[in-house]
Amino acid sequence: MIAAFTAWTEPTPWLARTYGTVDRPVVGRLSRLLKRTGLAPEVRSRLLTSYANELVGEDDPTAMAAAREALDLATDPRLRAAALQVLTRGPGTEEYARELVEIGVEHDLPVYCVTGLLDQAAHAAAANDPATMRRLIGEALGFARTYRMPEAIGVAEIALATLVLIEGRFADARRLYIEATERLERTGSVHAAGFLRLVRAAIWLNEGTLGDHLDDVRALHEALGPMVADLLELALHAAGRSDEARTSPSPIRHDFFFTFLTSLRAMAIVALNDRDAAAEIYADLLPHREGPPAGAESLSLAARPVAHTLGELALLLGRDDEAAAHFAQAAAIADQWNAPRWSADARIHADLALGVHVSPPQER
Repeated sequence: MIAAFTAWTEPTPWLARTYGTVDRPVVGRLSRLLKRTGLAPEVRSRLLTSYANELVGEDDPTAMAAAREALDLATDPRLRAAALQVLTRGPGTEEYARELVEIGVEHDLPVYCVTGLLDQAAHAAAANDPATMRRLIGEALGFARTYRMPEAIGVAEIALATLVLIEGRFADARRLYIEATERLERTGSVHAAGFLRLVRAAIWLNEGTLGDHLDDVRALHEALGPMVADLLELALHAAGRSDEARTSPSPIRHDFFFTFLTSLRAMAIVALNDRDAAAEIYADLLPHREGPPAGAESLSLAARPVAHTLGELALLLGRDDEAAAHFAQAAAIADQWNAPRWSADARIHADLALGVHVSPPQER
């Protein structure tokens, strides 16, 4: 059993399991194995990393505790890199990502170089630094192509497609996403099919055509469940069927999709004019008011800046001055990301919140 759980030593750039799932029997077996005494440090380190990988992204503090212990026990660069890769997925861990790249370069472990560079790109996105994000993704893609790592190539290409989506070039983004996910599918990725359907819906949301694809969004909801419940409510509202829409009661995971999914929830709340729910979700999103376009830190999809959604929530709550400030901030963030559609929309909303007359856009 120990040999089986320590046999796989190569990392994957995305989760090695279906999003939002935990194989509890496997976690239980690993827990029992880790209770054994007398394990060699390198064996225990591998078991701890395997355990952490089964739980990373879940609301379980034992995952990061296991990764930290694995790091302390690591007896060679590969073991240290395996533990660091888990730790980079926690909050405030940019130094781990830098060390991961250093280990990859020094010890000729290109797969960890790619992983570390992508982690650094995610930190750059969270810090509203799209130029650095683009550069790091380009470096990761270069490594992945040089060493012929098809899954890593696909993940880096998806990250670049996300920048195209943010810029409002929807046709180009759609094409790039399809090409990249087809590459992932050929590698046997468990994420490819479901992700492509999700990102198509994200494109419809951003281009304002979600209501035209209600049947597709219903099918997506049947496949992915509560994760996309709010997307379905938005599609129903956009299709003129608000009487069927209900705010989702399901909790939102605090992971790399948190700002994206919470923004969807907030948009649905605004669409349904639910003031009671608006106050609660406003508090959830407020710590992210200076952040990037919602979801950009996932390097996979995005929606308008969180600040814009906060502005709409503030308007619903009757806080016009706060709303205007949020919209102004959203416009500035959109400018940083070369997102002229979002920037123009936020400035119009800021003026409206302040009671400034706004002329309709001229036809071209």
